Amino acid sequence: MAAIAYPEFRPQAPRERHLHLVPPPARRRVRPGRAVYWRRRVLALVVAVVVLIAARAALGALGGGPLAVPGTPAARGGSAAAVYVVQPGDTYWSIARRLQPAGDVRALVDHLSSEHGGAPLQPGEQLALR
Repeated sequence: MAAIAYPEFRPQAPRERHLHLVPPPARRRVRPGRAVYWRRRVLALVVAVVVLIAARAALGALGGGPLAVPGTPAARGGSAAAVYVVQPGDTYWSIARRLQPAGDVRALVDHLSSEHGGAPLQPGEQLALR
């Protein structure tokens, strides 16, 4: 009978790792200087003023004229309210265009429609223009 000899088994200790986790560098908050701060404040103010001026101009362009037929006492500054008698085929748009020949009449159409309650126009009706 033959015998086989094996070397003695010794488990090896795990090797040390050579990789180390490094935390990310701490972020340092950099504050802008005074000049940058004031430039930003002035720019914000300028933008606010420009937006305000543009808004006022847009509102003025939407309408703002008197809702009176030229030549009536209300158009000359009197206190009497003008009355428009609806003709066959008239619409809010055609009446608004007669009252305001130039410019955008959408605001005037909305005003006339709301004053009349949004109801359809009937020939012979009288629309009070205020």
